[in-house]
Order: sequence, then structure tokens, then C-alpha cells
Amino acid sequence: MKKIWIALCACRLLAYECAEEKSFWDYHPIHVGGNLIALGKANVERKRGQNDGELLFNKANVFAYCFLPVNECTFFLPRVEWNAFTMDWNRNPRFRETHFSYVQFALTLLTQALDAWKWIARVDYNIDLKHFSRPGQYGLFSGLLWGIYEFHRKWHYHIGALGYRGFEGQEVYPVIGLDFAPNKKWLFQAVFPITYSIEYTFNEQWRGALKVRPLKERFRAGKLEPSPRSVFSYSTTGIELNFHYERFLRLEFEIFGGYSFGGDFYIKNSHGHNGLYTNVQGAPYGGATLNWGI
Repeated sequence: MKKIWIALCACRLLAYECAEEKSFWDYHPIHVGGNLIALGKANVERKRGQNDGELLFNKANVFAYCFLPVNECTFFLPRVEWNAFTMDWNRNPRFRETHFSYVQFALTLLTQALDAWKWIARVDYNIDLKHFSRPGQYGLFSGLLWGIYEFHRKWHYHIGALGYRGFEGQEVYPVIGLDFAPNKKWLFQAVFPITYSIEYTFNEQWRGALKVRPLKERFRAGKLEPSPRSVFSYSTTGIELNFHYERFLRLEFEIFGGYSFGGDFYIKNSHGHNGLYTNVQGAPYGGATLNWGI
């Protein structure tokens, strides 16, 4: 879900008055940054009570994007990023590869042109850096449509859809939830499957939060493996303490640490069949995000 982080941050633009005239350069239109998350080793079980080794996951990326304003209420955000992650199950019977990388191209639309509504629409495409010549097998499309409606000055409801297609699978999830801000200090959010948090604002620059972090990675191994071109998927959910520093549209820094409550990891063959399913136990995790506007 970290892909949505930029949309969440950029959406703060829409909290300001649309009628205010601004220069393109007032938005610090070019942004660069990176993300890092690392989970500790977690026990793997193929059957309840059976120890099948340990799984280690970590991921890092660097990105660049820019704001392209259509008018004071609507923006496009073209974005490119490079991602690398480690998925290492020490008793993996299907493939030996542990390090993977891909590039992502994305385009996001943010608008508050409709009264009381904020809308985020995003499409992106991931492609394995080692397999550019095989986009059908090593490409993944995903999309997001997310509407936020203010039905009271302290309350918003959220609707939309989030989905992906690729690596022998496809899913569409509804986006539904509420947020509540009783005052300028506190914000409560529960939006499935994107964000769950209790946030407190200390001052104009600093805020802290207790957050639930969903994490999912879906990819394909290479052809020189015991099970060639295996498709695998890892998903987990954790709870964390999160601290965020922001100079609006100029600099953002986030650091977090918490505990993953476990999830699942499965591997299928190149056609998405003959699945091997496991349960992954809990583990501590931590990470950071940096976003700098030029």
C-alpha cells in the first residue's frame, strides 16, 4: 500500500482554497525521495505447528514525480520509481532467487473540482527490470479510484475501488471508510483497505500516529529455477508508531517502527496453478520515507 502514500500526501493540496491563485513553481513541482521498510525473520508454517524455516522481507525504492496543475483545483502527477526487494525463505522448494527489482510508471489525478468531493485516480504499471522483453509475463497493472466526501466539517466518508491484474491473477477491492477530525489536533481514519490510524498533530511541522500498515508484494521468479517462472505473493499487516515531519510541499520525512502480526506467503507455477501455501508468523519491522520538493 505504500504506493498510495504519495497520493495521500499530495491530497493535502486540495485542503487549501481552490480559488487562490498560485504559480506553478509555488508547488515545488519536482519531487524526489525514497522509502525503506525491513521486517525481521518470521517463522513459516506449511501446517499448523510445523516449523518450515524462516522468511525475511525488506524493500527499498527511489522515486521522482512532478505536479502538473490543470487549474487551482486539479493536478496530474506523473511518477517513475525503481524498486528492489528481498524475499528470502530459507527452505523454499520452488525457487532459489531472493533479490528482485522492477520499475514502476504511474499517473495520478487529484481534483476538488466537484463541490464537497476530493477525488484521487491512479493507474500504474510495474515491469521486472530483467525481463523488459516479456511484459505479458513480468508486468503488473494496478489502479485506484478514491472519492472523499465531506458530509460534515468534522466527518468524511470514502468510497472507491482498488485493484490489480498480472502475474496470473487479478483482484478488485472496494474502498470504503470514514475519517473524523474532532479538532485541529486529532484525526481518526478507518478506510479499507488503505489506511487505519489515530493521528495527533503536535505543531505545524510534526505529527505522530498509531497506524495499521497493510503490506503486499506480488512477483514472479526467473526461468532458471526448480519451478521456472514461479508466481509468488506475500501479504502481512502490522501496527506501528509513526512520526512525520512536514514542510508543506517542500520536505517530508517519516520514520516508523512496529510489529507485523503475520500473514501468508504462497507460490504457484508459471500458469498460476499447483499452489504451495504457508502461514508466516509475526516479526518486528521498521522503516523511513523521505520526500523532497525542489
